[in-house]
Amino acid sequence: MQIYGNRIFTKRLQLRKPEVEDLKLLVEWSHNLAACGDYLTPENYDLEQLRYQMLSGTLWNDKERVFIVELRESLKPIGTIHYWHLNGQRQTIMISLKIALLEERRKGYGTELQKYLIIQLFQNQEVEQIEMYTDINNLAQQRCLRKLGFELVQSLSYDDQNVRRTGHLFRLTAERFQHEPIYKYYYE
Repeated sequence: MQIYGNRIFTKRLQLRKPEVEDLKLLVEWSHNLAACGDYLTPENYDLEQLRYQMLSGTLWNDKERVFIVELRESLKPIGTIHYWHLNGQRQTIMISLKIALLEERRKGYGTELQKYLIIQLFQNQEVEQIEMYTDINNLAQQRCLRKLGFELVQSLSYDDQNVRRTGHLFRLTAERFQHEPIYKYYYE
């Protein structure tokens, strides 16, 4: 893993800060049911609202960051990953991701980008735990989270863009992160 300014490089991917030129794509993905897949609800961003959020620093600050995920060789954008500190819980970070292109799913990109973002967060921030929600039917993401050392905390109903879903809350603690082999040998 390499980190240069506002970019994180993995073996096959680049996570980078969105630019103004990316806004139309983010809006397009946010309205596209196929880009959101079966387990995410479309955000339905408005271009001007998203532009305002970008310029005001809402999308990229000390408590929250949205990354564009690109294939490292071609720089083709394939999705987003977003993290934020939970309100009132500075030591807890929530992560959400979207591989927006159907043809790029099931290639391990989701696992790779989550793994390297998790390493970055635990090594460079004072984080006690990272949490992720996943739809109860999203078995692929549940397998991924278990592979990354997350433990199932509870099954519950949660809001996804004002749509009520049933799912699971998974958590990875800093202590567990320190002992997970997948993070010790992350050069592979």
